[in-house]
Amino acid sequence: MNIFLIGMMGSGKTSVGLLLSKYFNTTFYDLDACIEKRFDLTINEIFSEYGEDGFRKVESSILQETNNFHDSIISTGGGVVITDSNREFLKDQRVYFLNNSTKRLYERATKKREQRPLLKDMTFSEFSDIYKNRMNLYQECANITLNTEDKSIYEIVEEISNHEKFSF
Repeated sequence: MNIFLIGMMGSGKTSVGLLLSKYFNTTFYDLDACIEKRFDLTINEIFSEYGEDGFRKVESSILQETNNFHDSIISTGGGVVITDSNREFLKDQRVYFLNNSTKRLYERATKKREQRPLLKDMTFSEFSDIYKNRMNLYQECANITLNTEDKSIYEIVEEISNHEKFSF
């Protein structure tokens, strides 16, 4: 069975996913990278050319395709939970919600502002509103919510691996 990592942009899904896949000696997929590959465009270019709706449709399609993956670690985009069908899909998977303080998430996410179209001119207040709106959606999909505040990537991976050993 696959392991999915969800959470806001800046939560460390990709970094944790890469290390977790090494720990479990399995394949890592970053859904945003898969989308970029499908379009042969960057996320910014996809949003510019096809809009958020076009992006979300392909995101949902690729998420469904993960049913063909086996024992993989899959990092999702921060907005994957917006779409009803994605949430329904994720409810039947092993899903870890990587959570952190809004302040820390914003600080980390805005370091890559140029790569994240939704963050282009976003203020902290707007980011907080998105976080608040998505919080219940993340929790709805997650088997486990991890508070990653002040934890290293290694500590987060260890926590997930311990859950995997004893929970499933």
